[in-house]
Amino acid sequence: MLSAVRAGMLVIALMIVGVSNPLGLTWHSAQAQTTAYVTDALEITMRSGQGNDFRIIRLLTSGTQVEVLERGDDWTRVQIGNSQGWVRSLYLQAQPGAVERLEQATERLQSLREDNRRLSESLAQAESARDELIANQTELEADNQRMQQRLQAADEGLALADENQTLRKQVIDLERQVQDLTRETEQNSRQGRQSWFIAGAGVVVFGMLFGILMTRIRWRRRSSWSDL
Repeated sequence: MLSAVRAGMLVIALMIVGVSNPLGLTWHSAQAQTTAYVTDALEITMRSGQGNDFRIIRLLTSGTQVEVLERGDDWTRVQIGNSQGWVRSLYLQAQPGAVERLEQATERLQSLREDNRRLSESLAQAESARDELIANQTELEADNQRMQQRLQAADEGLALADENQTLRKQVIDLERQVQDLTRETEQNSRQGRQSWFIAGAGVVVFGMLFGILMTRIRWRRRSSWSDL
């Protein structure tokens, strides 16, 4: 079962390498390449010479990074740490294997998710701060409107106070005029009563004199008739 899995992964790795980065072309066209990676063959052998008959120095797992010292069509001399040896050129590629790339992609995805989480938190904080600023601005606008209303009421109050003061002065002037008219009316009333009193007294005196005169006239007439 394990052999079948390894074989399947090897076939996939070879297909990936063959499509994206043909090995022979890479080694010969990119002479400055000094780093290579073990393909997804799980484990390969690093031997002391170019051939399967040479001694195995160590096993290299998939994704192991090695330094290329000498390149060949079938075998490539590499170094890892303090060890040097030969590995099949077929099992080397210029970039990490699919498993490693998947791990890197997973790590990158996790990093992006973490960045997205931080950005979401920052965005939420920014939106909260924005909402708070909007609320503060609304409150300030309401306070400003109330202050304007108070100032307007104060101005109206001052205008009413001035108007009230003017009305008070007018009332005082009217009261003075009423008092003057009252005094004048009383004075005229007293003068009128005196005139009527004098006229009435004159009428009474005239009536008395007229009565006395008429009495004398009648008495004289009677005396004249008696003498006849």
